[in-house]
Amino acid sequence: MYFSPIFHGLWQGFFISILLFGPAFFKLIHTSIQDGFKKGVFLASGVFFSDLLIAMLCVFGVADFMQEPAFQKLYSLIGGVLLVMMGVKSVRHQYKAFLKSYSERVPPSKNIFNGFWLNLINPFTLILWLNVLGSISLKYAGEAEYKALLTVNLITILLVLFLMDVLKVFLSHLIGKKLNSRIFFTINKYFGILLVLIGAGFLARFITLVIK
Repeated sequence: MYFSPIFHGLWQGFFISILLFGPAFFKLIHTSIQDGFKKGVFLASGVFFSDLLIAMLCVFGVADFMQEPAFQKLYSLIGGVLLVMMGVKSVRHQYKAFLKSYSERVPPSKNIFNGFWLNLINPFTLILWLNVLGSISLKYAGEAEYKALLTVNLITILLVLFLMDVLKVFLSHLIGKKLNSRIFFTINKYFGILLVLIGAGFLARFITLVIK
């Protein structure tokens, strides 16, 4: 009975993972290259918990509120401002200050938190899960085991996303082992620029929503 939701969850999770390029994705690659496999996995765990939270909110009826224009505007504004600030900080980082922060030991809990909030402040993560849950709900509407089928499909997607993130972490870690601190510093600069661009995109979305 559960073969269908598992099968659909597998290809949906793989498809979403391939297409998802938000701030959490770039932070995942950045952390894995610079700080190693273990810290990258902790970051991926934070992304997983963030996705789980948003999915559960959608399942338990908060979806209508999250689609309200006022909420979407505020969400885009906060996400955009935070990402631009974080990006500017990375771009302005001087080499000596970078080396000092690079040598500091970051507790696993901080990496989990970073993955959690970076994924959470992305408005497109919310839009993604609203569409995914809407699609799954329509697929199993009218089924006697509606809730069970929906849950199995959803959990499968989440697990596939997490495993795909771990794979990205592993591959990025292999690349990172061949790089030195000066290259890490350059990567950090480009990472900051990417965050500024993504944050600017969120702010542009905010302005578009206000104008409408």
